[in-house]
Amino acid sequence: MMLVVLFPLSGYAQSDIDIDFDNNGVVDEQDLAALTAAFGSNQPQYDLHPDGVINFKDLIIFAGAYNQRDTSEVVPITEDVEEQVASAQVKFYELSTNSRPNDLAIDLRGYIWFTEAGGNAIGRLEPRTDMILRFSLTTPGAQPHSIALDSQGHVWFTEIAANRIGRLDPFSEDIQEFTIPTPGSRPMNLKFDDQWNLWFIESAAGRIARLDLVTETIEEFSIGEQGVAPGSLQIDDSGQVWFVDREQSLLGTLDPDTEEITTFSLPSDSLAIGQMGLDSVGKVWFTDRDSTRLGMFDFVSRQTRYFRFPEEMESPYALEVDSNDRVWVGGQSSGWLTSFSFQDTTFTLYEISDDDVEVKNLRVDPRGVVWIVDSTGNQIGRIETSD
Repeated sequence: MMLVVLFPLSGYAQSDIDIDFDNNGVVDEQDLAALTAAFGSNQPQYDLHPDGVINFKDLIIFAGAYNQRDTSEVVPITEDVEEQVASAQVKFYELSTNSRPNDLAIDLRGYIWFTEAGGNAIGRLEPRTDMILRFSLTTPGAQPHSIALDSQGHVWFTEIAANRIGRLDPFSEDIQEFTIPTPGSRPMNLKFDDQWNLWFIESAAGRIARLDLVTETIEEFSIGEQGVAPGSLQIDDSGQVWFVDREQSLLGTLDPDTEEITTFSLPSDSLAIGQMGLDSVGKVWFTDRDSTRLGMFDFVSRQTRYFRFPEEMESPYALEVDSNDRVWVGGQSSGWLTSFSFQDTTFTLYEISDDDVEVKNLRVDPRGVVWIVDSTGNQIGRIETSD
């Protein structure tokens, strides 16, 4: 077995080299296999380092050309894949009228914490007893939006109208608030890194910010010029902060150590990114609301693929990748939930309601139970699938 690592090599005008040996319009593993199969021959097509013999010199040039190839203009087709329907046990927990729940998080006891943008409160659902507790915010009209839990059990949330980050101590019920330096930033999408720094986007300011829980200070990072509209946010195992630019349909990373921003253009004729998630092998998954498809960006190969959602999935938006790398998606006007297995390239559909629900966010608990917030219906949903 031959192990080949593709890496760039300077000194050659590699972008001018034709390495699409089978002329199918895509440079892939088949072209690499064709080159290695030609080792020892003198076939001119594979003699990239023209010396009359195909060898590792040609492989090195192939590697450089592969890494420098321009894929920004290549629009991949939307793949139609297998679909199946499976049963699920569904239970909804009704909240107060006009509570408008938006986001949720699950603590170690299995309690479901959620924000009430309309009710200006943080809620807690205890599934075993069906009991719901509400913690009203001290700032009127704060509009709590996103939510996250730290290692001490504190509940953190964004206040998009008050331009603050809030912390609730569920034991004392004390609430502490931290004002964001940039006015009117509309903070969203809370995520903790492995040092328990709290990251979030400033959706109206084109920035990413970090709250240091020790010093209780907020540091802001600019991610581009005017017109940047950051959306979903995730943090990978190396500490890189991934974000979506909804305005330009880009994926990007922020290196917290160097503050370097790297962006990746997503080839598409039309794209409206909803939410984003990361799997365990470096793939970035995202929903495309305009074209009702699931997108996958492979960070290693820099290739993008699209998979067409089943027609039942209207306005796909909310996304979560579970511990088994299954991608779960909920729509903003659909009575269905779906999961996608990349290994089997199959969508599995679950009917969760006869009426349309607006799934703003979803989470998968350690037992594989899916929890959703239905913002329009003012309810929390519990979906236990049969598979």
